[in-house]
Amino acid sequence: MIASGLLMKIKITEQDIKNGNPCDSEACAVSQALSRHFNTNAVSTSLRKGKVDIRVNEQVYFVDKKDNEKVIKFIYDFDNLDFEDNAVPPKPITFELNQ
Repeated sequence: MIASGLLMKIKITEQDIKNGNPCDSEACAVSQALSRHFNTNAVSTSLRKGKVDIRVNEQVYFVDKKDNEKVIKFIYDFDNLDFEDNAVPPKPITFELNQ
């Protein structure tokens, strides 16, 4: 387990984007990256009250404040792949996560 207060870099890769399922909190591109980073499938990513809600093995994690808007935009763009015919997949991003 990672000690509280440490920042972890999470990289969403092209492969995560390709393998992810839009609008699926447990299998979206963000969750794919988290699953790889933490080596578990017990992950979920959602948006709540303007913040990214991340859970890994029932532990809550927070996107660092400086990256919150970037991750929200990524999730929005990724989820829109299900609804827009000409939607272009978002580019890979890196963000920091903490407990």
